[in-house]
Amino acid sequence: MLGRRAAARTAGVCLAVVVLLGLHGALRPAPAAGIEFTGAGPYEACLQSEADTWLNARAEDVVNGAESVKSLDDAKVAGWTVDIMKSCSAKGAPSNAGNEAQFGKYMARWREHLYELARVIRAKGGSD
Repeated sequence: MLGRRAAARTAGVCLAVVVLLGLHGALRPAPAAGIEFTGAGPYEACLQSEADTWLNARAEDVVNGAESVKSLDDAKVAGWTVDIMKSCSAKGAPSNAGNEAQFGKYMARWREHLYELARVIRAKGGSD
């Protein structure tokens, strides 16, 4: 029974993330400080850390002209987003549906975050 509930919840989260990524242009810009979670715990820290790591690596790829960035699209990022939520949850950190939604909204604007980070890297004169 628990397996069905978890599978249904994961499917629902996946659908929500895909819908949010499809609407990414209609969402208001994210704050520069990061994801606005309601409360902060190990799950939220994991999500923020993973997003920061992924976005920073992709921004460096943009600055360096890596071909891999050209193949990124909403579907791939949605899959990555769902995988990270599963991964963070599997580490024993209790998840929060509201914070998962916030994470999905944040990642729905991945292009904005990515190119802003690339702009900052270029302004600094390159990667650290």
